[in-house]
Amino acid sequence: MKYFFRIVFFVVIPLLFLSSCKGKKKADNNHDNKQNVTVSSDTGVDLSSPLYLKAKDMYLNQDTFSTVEIKFDLKLQLPDKNVSGSGTLRMANDSLMWLYIKAFGLEIARAKFTKDSVFAVVKLKNQYFKGDYSVLKKFFPVDFDFDILQSVFLNKFFLFPKNSVENLSYFTPEEQSEKLILSSGEKFAQNYSMINKITLSTQKNRVEENVAVTVQSQKGIKIRYADLKDFGGHLLPFQVVFEGQGTDFSVAFDYQKAVFGKALQYPLTIPSTYKPFEF
Repeated sequence: MKYFFRIVFFVVIPLLFLSSCKGKKKADNNHDNKQNVTVSSDTGVDLSSPLYLKAKDMYLNQDTFSTVEIKFDLKLQLPDKNVSGSGTLRMANDSLMWLYIKAFGLEIARAKFTKDSVFAVVKLKNQYFKGDYSVLKKFFPVDFDFDILQSVFLNKFFLFPKNSVENLSYFTPEEQSEKLILSSGEKFAQNYSMINKITLSTQKNRVEENVAVTVQSQKGIKIRYADLKDFGGHLLPFQVVFEGQGTDFSVAFDYQKAVFGKALQYPLTIPSTYKPFEF
């Protein structure tokens, strides 16, 4: 049971937020191959190739929103047990994330994320946490920050461990049928001690899978998405799944309802009787 609460706290809680908007711009695939080729001196990647430019366009042209609230069902699979629950995700774009988890007919935990802070209470344990994102290193070999956590639940195109368009130049693109596969190279591994592989659907203009593992341990996480569903004019996946790589767990969020643009509240108080979370 102790392991379950750790998973709730550092798998369910940290992996936050959703919403992907309909009507993304399509990449321009008509680049002139006869133009001068620009190759990154650091990575050797051809920055003017049609595939790289397609990936860059998909990264840069992603929709935004003001707020979103999502109702979900939760399925947690551990080596010795399966647990089901439900909950609510709320997000103010690029600034605040909030999560509520319920299982066994009771509130299990709630958490609030800002750009640089993490707050959480685990009611069944009468415990709380206040800190920053470095605490996630206690349980994940790969780095998460606010931007990555938000992008995960948005089904947005994101990169581990530093989500920036500049880091896209470390990835070599390869086209397979209607998919664009981006694989990090040697320079990326040297800089970040990890490997990142991303599968994009060029037909649906979205991420299908993102896998990140450390070079040394080969442990990490796989994030994969089910097909898209229209939630009131916004396209979101039916399901977001987190699977351990080198560790045996999975957490699946099944999206049931999503409402965009309404005023939201993000309640979280820490009772004076609660003690710091025990890791």
